[in-house]
Amino acid sequence: MLSGMPLPVELQKRLDTPEFWRAYLFQENHLEDSDEDWDDEDVEDDTEDEPIVVEIPVGGGYALVLDIGGEFDMVDLGMRTPDSAEILEIGWDDQAHRHPDTLRWAELDLIARAAAVVDPTLRHPGPVLALAGRFVILGPADDLDAITPLMDAAYGPPPPGAGFWPRTRDWLDRADGRPHGIAWQRNPDGDWAVDQAGTDNPGRDLYSVRRSGSAFPFAAWRHLLAAAEATLAAVR
Repeated sequence: MLSGMPLPVELQKRLDTPEFWRAYLFQENHLEDSDEDWDDEDVEDDTEDEPIVVEIPVGGGYALVLDIGGEFDMVDLGMRTPDSAEILEIGWDDQAHRHPDTLRWAELDLIARAAAVVDPTLRHPGPVLALAGRFVILGPADDLDAITPLMDAAYGPPPPGAGFWPRTRDWLDRADGRPHGIAWQRNPDGDWAVDQAGTDNPGRDLYSVRRSGSAFPFAAWRHLLAAAEATLAAVR
């Protein structure tokens, strides 16, 4: 089970429901469209337009931020830095002009581990991987044998009688860029950037703002990862 974590209350009560994951992963547009029964209070909550904002702290005032649209039709990925009140947008996922290919697996794993140190009740592997995994794009250096059990544990077993539950193999179908010429490489400044080449007819196109020479906030991201590393180092 994924609930019981230090997450917004309106999200906690949904994390163990197939209806939430169907909507969050764009398997259906609205929670109320599910064939499962919801009481009147649930339906009223599900039709509200208020977004759900999830902040995943890594230490030093840095955090990964997920902004889930109230209609479950858009998920923004951002980062919080200690020197600004503004959330820096670094990716987004919708069903139109999406740019979700933002994170290296090693980075998300690092962030999830640091978050579990900042707040020990936020277990790893758990909701950080399950929620933010949609923004990972895998490259040739990634080891699926190491990644798969972590994602399996992050999603957890489906509730009894669940007709839908997120599965690691479905996540891999979306996240694995290796067959499509997608790879992570260091840019001239030493930062990791993603690109696609070497495949004439890729079955999956790369959609990312994190390409070499782009406006991606590489320096701020470098500081966020350093803060996560420092959090882990402090408990070693």
